[in-house]
Order: sequence, then C-alpha cells, then structure tokens
Amino acid sequence: MKVVIDADTGTDDAIALVMAVNSPELHIDSITTVAGNARLADTTRNTLRLLSYLGRCDIRISKGADRPLKVKNRFAYHYHGSGGLTARLPTTASTPVEARAPEHLHAAANQANGELEIIALGPLTNVARAISRGPEQMRSVKRIYVMGGAVEVPGNVTPSAEFNIYADPHAARVVFDSGIPITLVGLDVGDAVGFDRSGTDWRSGTSKGEDISARIMQGWFDIHPGRDTYVLCDPLTVAAAVAPDLFEYRRGTIRVDEDGEHRGRTRAEYGDGNVSIALSVDEDRARKFVLERLVTRD
Repeated sequence: MKVVIDADTGTDDAIALVMAVNSPELHIDSITTVAGNARLADTTRNTLRLLSYLGRCDIRISKGADRPLKVKNRFAYHYHGSGGLTARLPTTASTPVEARAPEHLHAAANQANGELEIIALGPLTNVARAISRGPEQMRSVKRIYVMGGAVEVPGNVTPSAEFNIYADPHAARVVFDSGIPITLVGLDVGDAVGFDRSGTDWRSGTSKGEDISARIMQGWFDIHPGRDTYVLCDPLTVAAAVAPDLFEYRRGTIRVDEDGEHRGRTRAEYGDGNVSIALSVDEDRARKFVLERLVTRD
C-alpha cells in the first residue's frame, strides 16, 4: 500500500516510523511533518535524522504546519524530552523538499490514482489544510489512519481529550467531517499495549531499528522515574494499517468539541459513518507485532 506518514516526530512517532520503514507491506511515498509533540523545527529535524540513521534518505520529507488552525500551540517536551526525543541521532545533510505538506499531499494523491493512504500520527493540521485547499484531490484518498481521540476512555490532556485532538480540534473536525474513510486508533487501544521498564525483549535487539527504539525508550524511562510502562499509541496506528485484524472496530461518525470545557473531546455516534473506531486490541499479538517490526533487515 502506498502511504504518506504525517508525524510530529517525538518518541513514539520515531518508533512508529522505524516500524513503517521495516514493513514491506508499506510503500512510503513520503513523510510530512507537523508541530505537535515539539516545534516544527524539532519534529522536522528529528524525522530527517531518523530516516538518515536508518539509511532511508530516499524517502522524501515535507515540512508542514508550525501552528494549529485556530488555537495556540501546546507542546509535549515534558513527555518526549528536550528537542522532542530522548535519544541523540547523528546530524544529516538531508533537507526537506520544497513543496509544503498540503501541496505535497495533493501531488501524492494525484499520482496514486485512488490508492494513497495517510497514516496521521500527530495533530491533524496538515491533513485538514490539504482537505480545505484541495478537496477534489483529497477525495481520492483511500483511507486515513488517525492516531487520536479517546472515545470510551478518559483523555490524557484533560478528562475529555487526547493530546493530538486537543492540540488542533478544529483540524480534527475538518478531517472527521470530510467523508474520507478513516480508521481511528485512540487511547481506547493505545493505552492497552506497552513496554515495561523491567522488560528485556525491547532491549535485546542489535539492528539499527531496534537500537534506536531501545535508546528512545530507555531515555524516556530515565526522565520519567515514576512510570513503569511506555505505551505504544503511534506504533499501534502503523500496526492498524498493516495488520488491521489485531483490532476490533465499530463503525460510526466522530464529533469533535472544538472549544470550551470539553475541547478536543471525541464523541462517537455508532452506526453508518466513515470512521472505523478501534475499541479493543489483542494486546499480546499487538505487542509482539511491534517488536517484530522494529527489526531492521540490513
């Protein structure tokens, strides 16, 4: 499947990108970057350096939005570490392409002849702008996999809201209301699968993908001494694109509260709709799947 990955590359985005690069089912057309976990300069730098470290400088990277559509930025450096990552990566001479993310998404959709799928791991600003500026191009997108939301569980920013949706609720509304088929992978499943501080399997690999993933997770545990589990929200979104049978879904529509006390809340109306909402996951199989896809086959 031909995909564009939209990422605000912090810790779990980086691990998700390692998985995607190591998944032969995915033909990664490009990666677009967005502000979210960190400022756009940081998320773009992290993406460029990670792809270079993995030997995939052939994958194009396009810079996107540095701020949400209407609200102020909310970053998560406290969670992802200084610069948005908890591990150092070598510098690279690679640079983004000239086209910015909305135009880049339009071009990718046009060239894919109805076969392009988008894996959105951060706030939905880039995707929403692409839809608003070129609805005819984006209408041909086959599916969008969205990491975001908390449908039947509490949020992680407020009791109502998950970070990515809270960060740009207006963009989320545009995407969910677009009519494009969407698979939603939110905290309902994301918080169910993780790596334990005391675990050894995520530390044991020697390939580049396993090495950088282990260093990121160890760095994360180092800056969060009170936490014993690293949850795998973004990696599970890649897993949903490659192995959808790991999850159970309900169809429906998603309504987003854009303002007020419940800003960023995602409310499901089950029945006919364009959204397949992941509500449960085979935890053991999903965890094994993530581990398998961290292995870089040089």
